[in-house]
Amino acid sequence: MLKSLEKLQNGLLPYISFRKSVATTRISELALSPFTTFETAHTSIVTSLDIHRIEDRYLLSAADNGDIAIHDLWNYTGNLSFDPQIICSIKRDAPLAHKLCIKTAQWYPFDTGLFITCSTDKTLKIWDTINTKPSVTFLMDYNVSGHHMSTVSPNNALIAVALEHSRVLLLDARSGCRSHELQGPGKATAVVRWSPLSEYLLATGDVDGRILLWDIRYAESYLKALDFNIVPIKSNLVKAHNGVIRAMNFTDDGLYLVSLGADNALRLWDVALHKKTRVNFPRIPPIEAQFQPKMDICYVSSTPVIFVPANNSIYVHYLFTGFRKRILRGNSNVITSCVFKTSTCQLYIGGYNTSILLWTPDGFREFLSDKRQKFSKQMLRHFHMDLDTNIWLMSDNE
Repeated sequence: MLKSLEKLQNGLLPYISFRKSVATTRISELALSPFTTFETAHTSIVTSLDIHRIEDRYLLSAADNGDIAIHDLWNYTGNLSFDPQIICSIKRDAPLAHKLCIKTAQWYPFDTGLFITCSTDKTLKIWDTINTKPSVTFLMDYNVSGHHMSTVSPNNALIAVALEHSRVLLLDARSGCRSHELQGPGKATAVVRWSPLSEYLLATGDVDGRILLWDIRYAESYLKALDFNIVPIKSNLVKAHNGVIRAMNFTDDGLYLVSLGADNALRLWDVALHKKTRVNFPRIPPIEAQFQPKMDICYVSSTPVIFVPANNSIYVHYLFTGFRKRILRGNSNVITSCVFKTSTCQLYIGGYNTSILLWTPDGFREFLSDKRQKFSKQMLRHFHMDLDTNIWLMSDNE
């Protein structure tokens, strides 16, 4: 670390390379934090977690009983021992709250003034964060499996909603009306994901194992169905997985789509070619959870890394090689959701134990506790340690 800092200071190492090197090291050192205890927010299973990508500070969580909470992750104390506090809490007994299980909770992508939740009470709500009241409520005809809002442009305020029906609804968050719907061939839709590259490209996964790519400007039919078979077969037999699609994520450049199915297979797809890549991932153990797992991807390391929750573990894989980097164990209960905090290379998880836990690089704590480590005065003039984000930052004088 010190050699890399010295090279960075002398202009011998690009900042991007230094940042990726540090992030890769920190991911390798992830361990369950003994110093962080979240203020208790839930008394039921945590079903969904989300960190706002712009501010990278507020953690949104939702539970099986309809409760919602927001924690502030900003460590203003400067101490390693820090307990994130609840800044917003909505209980199920509130007049306008969800009364049943919340399937998905997502921040409005462009600011923290709004967030979106959907529930098995057949409603999707757009919440005002300050007033803790829904500004818009959509009532569905069928149970909701999940939702996703496009992150490409604020001008495209469409929310895709997966229903326990062959239709996928597109809701306009600005007008509070239904835009249109997409009719799929399956019995029910399980997962929906917008492309981060094109505001018109939507991926849907159904309970029959199909992943469909849609151009929402042409709602009559889907563009392509992804097929894991090497030899093409009849279109009505095309499948991406054997069994329900459990989770999907686009890469941040929108060029690839990673999917997890009930067949315990993790697959990487080339979106432009509509084909499965040659990346082979080790099998994920059969998932016991009744809820759809939420995966997340780290892009700040030397190579992208994907975190996959399965039962009581998090499986960490290199995205473009399939190599299983490690397995994060340390929680005795089933994990349903994980979210990666980019600025600090920390991983937050939630699940059946009703608590939110933090995985953080333990090498950093050892580094701080070792009083024998000494730094030259020259190094201290050019760098300072930010105890909140646990990363090295260049001083303003550089």
